[in-house]
Amino acid sequence: MADEKKPRIDLKARLGKKTVTTPGGPSIPPPLGIPKPSGVPLPPFGSQKPAAPKVDASDPYAAISADAAPTRSEPQAIKVEMSEEVVAAQKKGRARIIVLAVAAAVVGGAIGFSIGSGVERGKGADKAIAGAQTLVKKVDKANQQLESLSEVLKSAKQKLGDNKYPEDAVKKLGGIDIPFTGTELVGMGIGRFKPEVVTMLVSFASGAAAANDQKDRIRSVLTGAKPAITDFLSQKSNPKVRWSVYMQTGAYGPWAVMQPLPKPFLVKQAKKDADAKKPYKWPEKFDIKDSGKTYHLKRYTGGDPSKGSDPKIIPVDPSSQGSVCPSDVLIKLRSELGKMQQTLQGDKTPGHEKQGLIDTGKALVEKLKGIGAPSG
Repeated sequence: MADEKKPRIDLKARLGKKTVTTPGGPSIPPPLGIPKPSGVPLPPFGSQKPAAPKVDASDPYAAISADAAPTRSEPQAIKVEMSEEVVAAQKKGRARIIVLAVAAAVVGGAIGFSIGSGVERGKGADKAIAGAQTLVKKVDKANQQLESLSEVLKSAKQKLGDNKYPEDAVKKLGGIDIPFTGTELVGMGIGRFKPEVVTMLVSFASGAAAANDQKDRIRSVLTGAKPAITDFLSQKSNPKVRWSVYMQTGAYGPWAVMQPLPKPFLVKQAKKDADAKKPYKWPEKFDIKDSGKTYHLKRYTGGDPSKGSDPKIIPVDPSSQGSVCPSDVLIKLRSELGKMQQTLQGDKTPGHEKQGLIDTGKALVEKLKGIGAPSG
């Protein structure tokens, strides 16, 4: 290959023609590689230094002004049309990358946790121990409120059994609140607790919220239905007649129709009126409204109650009313008291055993005290 002639390089074509513009003359081509200064030379002793000529930095061989240098045009944007299948494939690929990234982050976090510095692990353990000690105080305070609530409900149930309205219990229920919610677990480092303890904490928090709701419902029933409860409880000491029946002839014979009385009346004279000179008597007639009309019906005193143009009112013994028409208020109250008792004391029914909130709180305190304690 040494005998072959090398091709001649045209430097003019490669370098291109460059011109220099003088202030008062025509543009002439400068010598190759040597820029020609423009203008008249300054005297050697001047007050100002001559300004350095502007050189196009993109061309080391050019001596023209950078302002006059040709600008490079920006490349035009190319718009690529993609089909829906391509877009869907890209989205699926991104979703797969995100899943892999999350998985990698989880694994990396686990590895980082396992091989992290002993100082950081020690800080986490200290935070968990401090959190357990704080939770012991909070659960213990909640347990005290649970015990107080149980005693108040027990007193209320006893008062109702004695046909007395539990006025004191209603007032005490308004001041009882179980101060343990899910927010109590925030910042306590429970992530380092055993799963059993975490489950007990969550169960205790939800049970405390349910107990607060049930307590408020019981107090609402006792407060809102106080007149009806008081009136019903007075039945044993001062019973009143509230219901009656009247006889009608049916298709197959006489039958009784139940009718609430517009105004209840005492079965017997009240003790405070026992010394009254006027003897006590039941009402002789009643104003019964039906379909917008008022009927003046007499009380039945004897004979055939189904005969006559107008029916006769027969009073119903109030002692038999409770088994036939029990008070809706007392039914609801007993139901709420039963639910509250089960929440606090648990269910001892065989096959349906469930630990109560009070026992759960006591066991939880012992578990929390054991966190960080030296194993013996």
